[in-house]
Amino acid sequence: MDIKHLEYFIEIVNSNCNLSIAAKKLCVSQPSLSLFIRNFEEEENVHLFERYKGRLQNLTPAGERFFENAKSLVKNYQNILAELREDSFQFKGKIVIGIPPLVLGIVFADVLSSMLSTNPDIEFKIIETGAYDLRRMLTLKELDFAILLQPTDIDPTTINEYLLQENELTAFMSSSNPLANNEKIYWEQLNNEPLAIFNNTFMIHHQLMQQFKKEYIEPRIPIMSASWDYLLQVTKHSTFITILPSPVHDFFNIPDIIEVPFLNPITWKVILCQPKKDRYSHVERHVKKIIIDHFDKNRII
Repeated sequence: MDIKHLEYFIEIVNSNCNLSIAAKKLCVSQPSLSLFIRNFEEEENVHLFERYKGRLQNLTPAGERFFENAKSLVKNYQNILAELREDSFQFKGKIVIGIPPLVLGIVFADVLSSMLSTNPDIEFKIIETGAYDLRRMLTLKELDFAILLQPTDIDPTTINEYLLQENELTAFMSSSNPLANNEKIYWEQLNNEPLAIFNNTFMIHHQLMQQFKKEYIEPRIPIMSASWDYLLQVTKHSTFITILPSPVHDFFNIPDIIEVPFLNPITWKVILCQPKKDRYSHVERHVKKIIIDHFDKNRII
């Protein structure tokens, strides 16, 4: 006897042993219910029902005990199914995400806080470090996701990449700097200008050095730092120029600092990277969807 048959038996008892009524409720034929009861009693060599002229009347003592046990078993089975179905709509597990500090601060803070607050059963571990460490960790599959800049310089056969946000690198300087009056800046205008830029642990540093080489610029770089707000501050009362992702302008309130775009800007593409696997867990698919959906709704191209 399986769960379905237990449910049949319970319904027969609840219908006052009236097979006709029970059959209608169960959407089965009356003869099939009668045959089911008779076969079970013969196989188990037990009488569940008292009969009068072939009709079921009441439960026997054995039938009473079986009825109570059957109700308990069916209830437990229903609870198990309910919990299973509930769990199917909840996301539990651990997710490790690697993010460079700059990207975390100016791009990823909103989506991260949203994920943490709306997914309390997911344990998020955030690794905040530079792109070089994140690429290594991603290659070793120590991360579920990494937020990197394009180009990632990772073998494309080992990861999936999803564009989250695309912006430009722009120049920030004091409003007293002569170049602050320009609508746009030519790269060659940076010749002999003092620059304050990210250090070589940042992809932006290498993008700029490649651009300087391409434009035959001999850069003057007295200041390098890992702090974008410090790079902004040093321009406030000096002739220094810093080059940062344009979204930085949404996160500072420093009077007298001007943002000026380049005529041929360097694009700044934020990429969601995920190691390629044969199968992704339910929670991995869920987190990826949250991240991509967030940036799709707020995309700036």
